[in-house]
Amino acid sequence: MEMNFCRRCGAPLTHLQQHVYECENKHILFANASPTVGIFFVTEDNQVLLSVRGIEPRKGMLDSFGGFVDGAEPLEVAVARELEEELGLKPGDYTAPEYLTSGVGNYPYKNEVLPILSSFFWSRLLTNNLQPQDDVADIATYSLAEVPLEKLHDEDIVHGIKTLQQKLL
Repeated sequence: MEMNFCRRCGAPLTHLQQHVYECENKHILFANASPTVGIFFVTEDNQVLLSVRGIEPRKGMLDSFGGFVDGAEPLEVAVARELEEELGLKPGDYTAPEYLTSGVGNYPYKNEVLPILSSFFWSRLLTNNLQPQDDVADIATYSLAEVPLEKLHDEDIVHGIKTLQQKLL
């Protein structure tokens, strides 16, 4: 991610190293990745449910259910909030999410690409009453062994699926 202006004073920034910038007023800024959460639902016969993205970026591609962590929200709270927003699910509708892995991805937004740090979980559904909403256009189901990796919307999702395959297959 390239930063051009100081968010504190508006002065031009100088790129010091890696993700560190400084303006003429000596404000130091860090271009850190934004935290996200994602969850994969797996059935007893190793089918995985994936989100079909309903909005840009990468509309129509496959994704985990989830999204950006809000403020100082704990990851587990973010997962529960996102599942309610995207599928209308309450925590009693799925088993307790189990941490799986993390991955780094890129999220195109307007005229820049933002680095994201994704924390992935997996769970089993206890209901069949899923209601795609928010940015979920549809729900796709694949054999975990045969997920089309080329249809996943970013490298962090690919990493999450490959880790899930190693764990459950």
